[in-house]
Amino acid sequence: MTWTSLGNPRLRAEPRQYTPVSWEEGPLLAFSTGSGSPVPRPDGQQDQEHRQAGLVDEKPPFDTLIGTRRTRYGFQSVSLGALDELFSLTCRVALCGPSTLGFALSQRPAPSAGAIHPVHVVVHLPGHAQLHRYDPYGHGLRALTCSVDPEQLRRAMNDVVGALGAVLLMFVAEPAKTMAKYEAGSSLVWRDAGVLQGYFSLAAEALSLNFVPLGVTGDPWAARLVDQPGLVGVGAAFVGARV
Repeated sequence: MTWTSLGNPRLRAEPRQYTPVSWEEGPLLAFSTGSGSPVPRPDGQQDQEHRQAGLVDEKPPFDTLIGTRRTRYGFQSVSLGALDELFSLTCRVALCGPSTLGFALSQRPAPSAGAIHPVHVVVHLPGHAQLHRYDPYGHGLRALTCSVDPEQLRRAMNDVVGALGAVLLMFVAEPAKTMAKYEAGSSLVWRDAGVLQGYFSLAAEALSLNFVPLGVTGDPWAARLVDQPGLVGVGAAFVGARV
């Protein structure tokens, strides 16, 4: 066996200034009745809130959740109301504040080393011609303009797990954000990515959704999401309503 050591992270004596990557994206598309308009379906009709989502008004207690969580295959269309709750339970910003790093720190449901949260979630909704990035500050989706062909990406991921009706989630890290505060911080980025996907897994179970993590990183797709270096793939998953 070959083990690649990622070193031992430690705080920098002097933090680095870092300017985050710039995304070429559209205005915020809110999930439901909050600020903005709901994300449109490809046929122009709006999803009925919670329709076929498996959403429940009362979520199971945590000990039940842990005991029932499984990786379940088979997906139906998931409503925007379900995505609203899914992202609220995983990576929506609750509090944010300034820092000396060149970007804001934030508090979200899933923990992150240094409150940096370097992992972005890129979303492909079935049938849509564009990818979206989840905006954790505005709590909605922003359409991306990039060189990635969503159909090619979807085919590549469906070769791993067949999930035509599911929402595709790509976990895309911006490691230099973490490196601005930590030396040898690569393992922190990977741990952040794993923790976040674990939160998605439990949140999906609470919402009676199927969540299937894929055994891929998402490279080289991640590097093509912006026209500059700085993004790497750290995972992918499918999520959808139960059959």
